[in-house]
Amino acid sequence: MIDDIKDLSLIQKQKKLKRRSLSSAFWKTFPLAFVASVGMSLFGIMITGEFLEAFTIARAFETAGRIATSVFIMIAMFFSVHSFAHEEKFLVRNFTLVTIIVAMTYMACMATVYFFNVYIMPISLVSLILLVLTNRKTSLIATCGTALFILISFISPNKLETTLNIYGIIASIVCNLVAAVCVNSLASKHYTRLKFLVMSAVAAFVSVPLVVITTLAIGDVSLNIVYNLAWSYGGNVGAVLLSLPLCAIFEGIFNIADDFKLNELTALSHPLLKRLASEAPGTFNHSLVVGNLAEACAEAIGENPHLARCAAYYHDVGKLKAPVYFSENQSNYNPHDELIPEVSASMITSHTLFGEILAKKYRLPKEIISICREHHGTTPVGYFYRKALSLTEDGDLPSVDYVYSGPKPQSKVAAIIMIADTIEATCRSFMPDVKEEFVAMVDRLVGEKLNLGQFDECPITLDDLNKIKETIIDVLPSVHHSRVSYDKRK
Repeated sequence: MIDDIKDLSLIQKQKKLKRRSLSSAFWKTFPLAFVASVGMSLFGIMITGEFLEAFTIARAFETAGRIATSVFIMIAMFFSVHSFAHEEKFLVRNFTLVTIIVAMTYMACMATVYFFNVYIMPISLVSLILLVLTNRKTSLIATCGTALFILISFISPNKLETTLNIYGIIASIVCNLVAAVCVNSLASKHYTRLKFLVMSAVAAFVSVPLVVITTLAIGDVSLNIVYNLAWSYGGNVGAVLLSLPLCAIFEGIFNIADDFKLNELTALSHPLLKRLASEAPGTFNHSLVVGNLAEACAEAIGENPHLARCAAYYHDVGKLKAPVYFSENQSNYNPHDELIPEVSASMITSHTLFGEILAKKYRLPKEIISICREHHGTTPVGYFYRKALSLTEDGDLPSVDYVYSGPKPQSKVAAIIMIADTIEATCRSFMPDVKEEFVAMVDRLVGEKLNLGQFDECPITLDDLNKIKETIIDVLPSVHHSRVSYDKRK
């Protein structure tokens, strides 16, 4: 704990650490954001007017004002992403992405306006890319920010306005912004790449009536209505076509767990899953069942089912260090019979740390790596602790050597994996025949985690826990069903 906050209460400590984390994230991202803001302003000046004239004494204050406004918008976007996206853990990564993609989209929009038509602005490009790589709120914030950057570029008098009507520019920004915002409705769906591309192209149709209305509103009743329609829809379709390869590039650079990558990681041909299947088959089968449970639970509480399944598949990869020390991989030999309880406990608890190391080695996304480390939280290894207690003379023993190192689950998905992992492992050793006994067992296991404070650091609610328990009660018995015995006849 930081020295100067030792004497504060727990809530005060959390608030102060949160402020310091936000401040640290800001100063890590601000240099790039500042350079991007200045670069966009200079590019806009170059595209819309005389570049050298903008730096004369007569227009120095105007140019400085445009640059300062751009920097201010970028700062406002940072705090908006932090406030509304609620992803502090990935704030630096997400805002770095926002900065790069907003700058790239802005330059593409300004270039297309200058060389082609005012209605061709591909504003939806920023929405499409960030929708896949981050979340809906971050995408929406960045889209609105991009529209503001474009609007500022046309506020002051410039050469480009001699050929373009300012009302037409505003109408184009509005039409393309609305189309980009409509694309955000795709965030709640989990499409394949092809279906996402098709649905994005369909969503762009929303700009068609707006283009007609705005063109008529500015007094243009010529054939430009048809041209504007073609340019606007063409710009949005072009953004869709560009978004998928750009998503793949940024996904690889930043190692982001979007739905497309998560689906690729859950393929059983992945090298790490193939290792798990061959070296620790019991753990592999356990992980597949936990994956089914976690996916169903995530859907029940509105979390990403792709992330839940993928995290469940990899949560126990740390057991590859010594598979035989885990009961699901044992046959007739149990190495713990030859070890003292303290050593046995250390072998068991170390699999979360080794899982984190192995996940990093295979370059899994940070979301998966975190769950490898968090899925046992700081729970005790009860069996070996009780075994050690029975060997002591006074029956008193500190439990510090018999607990997982943590941290506790930091997300709802991590909490889901913890619950599904615990219940599935328990049911492997004993599956009640009566539903009431099974329900009581699920309630007891979840209650134990709750009483130990394992969900204190994640935003999961009691209502979420009830839905998770109900889902597991419905799904798990069908997995651990008994087979009918058939008599063999000659």
